[in-house]
Amino acid sequence: GTWQFLAVRLFEKAKDGTVPIQNFIDDVESFFHVATWIALQHTSHGLTPQALKSILNNNFDASVHIDGRILATEARRSNMETGRLIQNANFNNPGISAVLEGMSLTLRERYTSRRKPEGDDKRVAKWKSDDEYRLDVLKELDDREWLEKLLRHFLDDKKLDWETEGKRKGTVIPLKHQLLGKRQNEGSVQTNDSRNKAGRGDGMSSPHEGSLQT
Repeated sequence: GTWQFLAVRLFEKAKDGTVPIQNFIDDVESFFHVATWIALQHTSHGLTPQALKSILNNNFDASVHIDGRILATEARRSNMETGRLIQNANFNNPGISAVLEGMSLTLRERYTSRRKPEGDDKRVAKWKSDDEYRLDVLKELDDREWLEKLLRHFLDDKKLDWETEGKRKGTVIPLKHQLLGKRQNEGSVQTNDSRNKAGRGDGMSSPHEGSLQT
């Protein structure tokens, strides 16, 4: 897939040092990144051109080179974990805003980390509740029809406004903002030799394994 839209998980190594292989949940997250990019570029929102340029660079284009690998910056993971990018964009169209926020609220649970507190019973009880919620959300993502169901939910909502556009703030696509760089699709079957040549491991047994933190 296009590097700028890859799931954050694919830039992170598992505890055993292997690099994850792309799976269908990563593809769902990639759809979210593509939809967000399109909405930022082609719909009205509350960002100034300067703020938009900064977000496009930090969340999609910026990279760091570590151990011979090109990785996304911490900003991309942070935006996924907090949902801050979607919140701060203030998309004017209620339908677009609802879909992106709905996807963000679910996908962010792939990256949240809640350590068990010590001592206070109320804090421990809240931690257990939050952790149970997180696990329930991740189970929802295991459903291959989750994205379709979510989209149908919002499209069938007759009260949701899909027509309001609002005034744009003169958004301009930066000339140097080009979608360059491809990544080998590791969702396809590869031999161990080809994986070794690519400097990758055998992958992970679960779509979420390696990204969940306790």
